[in-house]
Amino acid sequence: MHRPFTAAFALVAFVALSPARAQDPKPAPKGPDPEVVELCERLKDCVADKKMARDAEGVDTIDKLLQKAQAGLEGKDKAMVMKALDGVFTQGKLRPHDRTELYVGAATALGSIGGPEAAKVLKEAFDSKRFPNKPDWVRLRETLLKNLGRTKDESMIKFLIKEASNNTEAALQAVAGEALGNFEESKEALRKEIVADLLVKYGELAEKASQPGSNIQGQNAQDRLAALADKWNTTLARLTGQNFTAFRDWQAWHQKAKSQPW
Repeated sequence: MHRPFTAAFALVAFVALSPARAQDPKPAPKGPDPEVVELCERLKDCVADKKMARDAEGVDTIDKLLQKAQAGLEGKDKAMVMKALDGVFTQGKLRPHDRTELYVGAATALGSIGGPEAAKVLKEAFDSKRFPNKPDWVRLRETLLKNLGRTKDESMIKFLIKEASNNTEAALQAVAGEALGNFEESKEALRKEIVADLLVKYGELAEKASQPGSNIQGQNAQDRLAALADKWNTTLARLTGQNFTAFRDWQAWHQKAKSQPW
């Protein structure tokens, strides 16, 4: 004789035999962070100020955006911040070369945020005709290169090597080499590539600088070495774990170590 289903048993059977229940609805996607929206709009207004009276406020706004970015942003909010920082370089009245606080603030923030998006903005600013490769703009261009390295975007390594090897401005050559030191955590193959390329240029300069007499090329090479040696030695040390201060020492070590694990 069959027992009648109890209410509890019937409920269990119903749940077990019924189709899978619909999953709980996913939470609705978050909208833009109101504070990020407000800060980006404020920064845009500061950049657009033709009298340049709000530049200090703009720098403070950049600092607040950086704090938001470091705390973590949703994808759209991060894109909004990147667009606002890009606008610092591309929009508004061009600030004089001795009033670049806004540009420096944006570059520093991008270097701290890091990643390919930040690197792209910095490289485009460096390449821009707005900030030409002329003595008046060297300080700002140094800042752009330095922070480009800080993004740790490995797609920029070849560009930084090119600037370190070929830039006609000693200060920019020096800082491009310095920026390459930020890739100390990259794979060994990349670090070896950087070191090998830097040592080629380092060797060229050391050879010319060693030429006797009043050779103008030798004197120029000595001046250039004086400008970049400390920064490049620091980068080479970061990438290799070694610590030398002269090209010949680096060369001797590299000849033995280049084919060995670092």
